[in-house]
This record gives sequence, structure tokens and C-alpha cells, in this order.
Amino acid sequence: MNNQSIHELIPFNTACDEFILGKYILADIKIGSILKIISEDEKIKNIITSCIDEYDFNTAFSLASKENENGFSLTIPNNEKEIIAFVYNLLYKFDNKIYDFYDFISKYYKNEGESNGKEFYNFANAIIIPFKQAINDIYSKRHVIVDADDYQTNYYNKIKQCIRLIMKNLDIYKLKMNEKEEFTMLLNSLFIASEKNDKKLVYSLMIALDYFTKINKKSRPAYLSLEDCFT
Repeated sequence: MNNQSIHELIPFNTACDEFILGKYILADIKIGSILKIISEDEKIKNIITSCIDEYDFNTAFSLASKENENGFSLTIPNNEKEIIAFVYNLLYKFDNKIYDFYDFISKYYKNEGESNGKEFYNFANAIIIPFKQAINDIYSKRHVIVDADDYQTNYYNKIKQCIRLIMKNLDIYKLKMNEKEEFTMLLNSLFIASEKNDKKLVYSLMIALDYFTKINKKSRPAYLSLEDCFT
């Protein structure tokens, strides 16, 4: 991750670190601080929006929650986007008092004889640290380079070259006519935005293509190749 991206993520990372290094009694306040930072950062908010779109948290939570002779355990997903969707939904429920944070960690993160502080430590390591890392990883892949000096001469060109290749091979994605037209329109718009070095529009169109290719799964490799242009 370059210096620009590190600088942009400082408020979010600081909020997460303050939670991780914080105290049990202030946990609910620090959860609110993390969510506030997210709501004020358009790039992080858009990453989360793309991850939680059509995400079924209730089903995911049922699968993650297990009961055995020692009590309850919670195993979050391994995929970065699913980690983000799962943890964000969880934090949202804590912040809105749908789940009581202290009851929750006592249920899922307490071993016999452990103190409240140990429960908090277990939760922070199992939930907040993977969430922070997943946001940082996806952020660095997608759009940390938008303000770098070489973006104009390198990354925009990568996008345009990738679009040309995708357009030459549209038939391999086996889209219906209306899907093909929509896909082509998005690609053409992204190409024009790249020609104009319009970083905001490029990012918005990448979100749109992410959504389109999730629905039209055969075209997903095209989006992934575009995403690689940002690395």
C-alpha cells in the first residue's frame, strides 16, 4: 500500500486500533466511532456497500454460530468481502442495540474463568482485526492509486487496454442481448471516464460493474481483470 493510501486510511485504522487496544467498558462507544468514520469516508462506505449488497446476514450468522458442550462459538467467513459484510452487519446491530454487545461477547467469547477484559480481547482479535485487514486489503486493490502521480500515465492506460480486450471477446461471456447491451454501455462509459482521468466516475463505474457481474456471473472474470488494473 502506498503512502497516499496509508494516509487516507488513518482515521479508520485509528478507530479500529483504539477499539482493539481499548477497554471493555468503552466498547460500545468505540463501535459507534468506527461506524461514524465509515459513514464519513465515501471510499470505505462504497466498499462496504458493494460487500453487503444482497448479503444475507441472518443466514450467515446461523451458519457461523455453533453450540457444543462448552457453550457457543462464532466463526466468521474467510472471504474478504464476506468478512466485511458479516462484521459490518454485526457492528450495526450492536450500535443500534439490536444485539447487546456485552451479552454477546459473554456468550460467544468467554471461556470458563476468564475476565471481562479477556472476553473483549477475544472479540477484538476474532472480529475487529480481520475486519480492519479486509478493508485495508480491498482498499489497496481497488482505488488507493487514484491520487498517485503515475496514475494518469499508467493505471488509466491499463484500464483502457483491459476494456479493449474484454470488448473483443464479449461473446465468451454468453450474455443475453439486453445484458450484453448494458455491459457494453458500462464498459464504454468506463473507457471514456479513463480517457478523461475522471477518478470519481471510474470508481463509480467499477462499483456498477461489480454489481452487474455479480448478477451475470459468467461475466465476472471481466470485472476481476479490471480490478487487477488497480494493483
